[in-house]
Amino acid sequence: AITSGCVCAMGGPARSWRLSSEMAEPEVTLDKALERLEAIADKLEDPALDLDDAVRLYEEGLHLYAECAKRLDAADLRITQLADALAKQARREQA
Repeated sequence: AITSGCVCAMGGPARSWRLSSEMAEPEVTLDKALERLEAIADKLEDPALDLDDAVRLYEEGLHLYAECAKRLDAADLRITQLADALAKQARREQA
């Protein structure tokens, strides 16, 4: 069973990849953000879309893209750190 005091392979407390609670907006899951990006892309393909709406949607899409990229980069870094820590631990156990 996982307890709130669990420790990751790096020897420190397990951390969540969620965005900081300091942000004014409620957190949106990565899947929901990607779904919204797809919906925005579909709407932007509509030739009848008003220019102001298109600009607003484009801005929203850029914001969502930046948030998704930041989350994916953080996850990639965390995975790399975990893999390095596990490899280091395995080398110590073999020695």
